[in-house]
Amino acid sequence: MGWKTMLKLKYPKEKILLFIIEAVTKKFEKINRQLVESLHTYSVTGLKNRKYLFEFGDKFLKEEKYNTLAVVDIRNLRKYNEIFGHETTDKILKAIADEILNYCGEHCFIGNLDSGRFWILTKLEGETEEELLRSAIPKVEGLINKLTRDELNIVLNEEELTILVSLNVGIAFYPFHGENIRELLQNAEIATDRAKEKGINTYEFFNEKFKEHIEENIWIEEQLRKAVRKNKLGEQIEPYFQIKVSPEWEITGVEILLRWFPEGWKEPYRFTGRVIQVAEQTGLINDLFEVILEKSIPIMEESWRIKPSIHFGLNISPQQLALKEELREALNVLKEKKLPLNRIELEVIETEFLKEAKLWDFVNELKEMGFSLVIDDFGKGYSSFDRIKIMEIDGVKIDKSLVEDIPEKVKKLGKTIKEYKFIGNLIRFLKNMGYKITVEGVEDENMVNLLKDFEIDEYQGFYFAKPVDAQTYLDCLKNWENYKRCFPR
Repeated sequence: MGWKTMLKLKYPKEKILLFIIEAVTKKFEKINRQLVESLHTYSVTGLKNRKYLFEFGDKFLKEEKYNTLAVVDIRNLRKYNEIFGHETTDKILKAIADEILNYCGEHCFIGNLDSGRFWILTKLEGETEEELLRSAIPKVEGLINKLTRDELNIVLNEEELTILVSLNVGIAFYPFHGENIRELLQNAEIATDRAKEKGINTYEFFNEKFKEHIEENIWIEEQLRKAVRKNKLGEQIEPYFQIKVSPEWEITGVEILLRWFPEGWKEPYRFTGRVIQVAEQTGLINDLFEVILEKSIPIMEESWRIKPSIHFGLNISPQQLALKEELREALNVLKEKKLPLNRIELEVIETEFLKEAKLWDFVNELKEMGFSLVIDDFGKGYSSFDRIKIMEIDGVKIDKSLVEDIPEKVKKLGKTIKEYKFIGNLIRFLKNMGYKITVEGVEDENMVNLLKDFEIDEYQGFYFAKPVDAQTYLDCLKNWENYKRCFPR
């Protein structure tokens, strides 16, 4: 009954007023519920959001006995957004959310952290961390398989769009990896980021060492920035040199590597790859590269006086290629010194470079300057034959992961094994394309003997030489015929 009807029926004014207040209150409560619901919901998928997880997550952990939090990071979402726009990306997210819901069923509580990440709360069997881990492995592998095995079909403007999903998953267990939902989520996201370092469609469980890794990265960044600010980077960065050897045991080339001596240290920092990674992520990589170039030029000049045919390899990251002006300016120093640029190889890691077609034009520009281009770590996680065959490259360095276990298998099973046939066919394919072939990670005589079966151009590895300081390298070059090895003084 409305208040107008009540007036006609001559209800007391007090009762009419009370009715109106009650109606307004109910309307306000409904609006408030809708507002709260919207604040707790990610509009694209209709799933609960980060705010909801933070407000109610502790209740799920402590009262409802949820013990596992997974974070799913969709890797290639940005690419689809750039190509097709937000409307398509939203449909992809909704489709992925539906797939996760179908996989988990009633056993999971699922939400969105942001446009590219989902959170999944679930109850796994187990009382200890080890028991939970054993329960989690088939679940997370099943989820990854579910989302990546088949193509997703999205209807866009009455046309069907087929996409492939790639992702990473990080997992944390309550209470072992966090005493509350905020700690648990933080550690699950840390695990997700570590999974991304392993490649696509991988997962990782949280480990306390991951935090130590982050803290050490922060320390590296602080020390590098301090050195740049105080103009002391040149005192801390040194080039090291690792030779490359032909099948005839002649030195053909040298890779120039970076070693960092933090302030007050007499020995180089043990994790060079981590230093480079931090420098790339923080925009400091070109500062380090300029120091390496400046200190390497006199060594290169002396090397060519000893052996004019030798070539040098310089590692160039995709992050450096993206900073075109800075890299161009740094490399111009070599041109101004009138060095033989055709004997300087720019080694680019294939993993990201082959995906970034927008970088190829710049690389072609560097080739026109006279530099050679070599694809480094070929076969390590991402190899694109359709792209590498059309690129103007001069050489390929085969990653040791493709060859390191073959000698032992050949010794046990003979040369009929598929790994032996594969590496042979790969090298023949690359040779037929006209590329110079270098194999990395040659560390023992068995590997040397195996590689004699294939028409490679260079070996690189500890069997001949570890990376050494400038003076040790020059001594090695001068005395190579006497020792056929290169070791530290």
